[in-house]
Amino acid sequence: MHYFQPFFLALELFPREVVVKNTLLALVLVCFGFVGLSRLSCPNLFSIVYRNYFSNKVYDSTLNDSEKISPFANALLVMNLIITLNVCLVSLVHSTLEAEMLMRITFGISVMYLLFSFVSPKLVAVLFDDKLFGKTLGMYTQQVFNLSGLLLLILALLALLNDAYKELIQFFVYFVIFSLPFVKSIKGIRYAKVNNYRWLYIILYLCTLEIMPVLLLGRYFVGKI
Repeated sequence: MHYFQPFFLALELFPREVVVKNTLLALVLVCFGFVGLSRLSCPNLFSIVYRNYFSNKVYDSTLNDSEKISPFANALLVMNLIITLNVCLVSLVHSTLEAEMLMRITFGISVMYLLFSFVSPKLVAVLFDDKLFGKTLGMYTQQVFNLSGLLLLILALLALLNDAYKELIQFFVYFVIFSLPFVKSIKGIRYAKVNNYRWLYIILYLCTLEIMPVLLLGRYFVGKI
């Protein structure tokens, strides 16, 4: 009877994989709903997100309406980023962990990084004694997160529906994830250089608020999987 044990084990695991994949697809559909609601509150959402991502403007209360996204839409886009980032990692990362445990780890790490990214502008304002820099960095963070979330949403859908191209999709997913801190850092450095900040402060900003959190969370994530 033990000869048939692998066969019965395979029958038990197959439905579990289907359930996980269906759950991830359902989460992707929820994210499409978030994006749809965001676009209802901001008809030019996609063009604004694209323009702002490549914009170098600083935070200013007199920004044109064509460059603004409502707080409600921004909150929905952040939720979209959190969910799609986790869906991409769970569906693409090769791990010996069960799907549920991998979901918990990816969710915890992604939420920790995103929360720190939103807190770090306030720390910058304190370190540099410059509220405008802190608000500008916070705006840059939101701009990078908005476009990254939309890109990851498309990649998450492709990863779940195209098993044959997972390796190629994985490359694009990692590129988007790498761009999260990289683009934000470039925008921050450019702002600091234009406003003649000392290199000591710029290096302090990069090491403590951009590079160190990514290294610590990345090492923790790799160690867990």
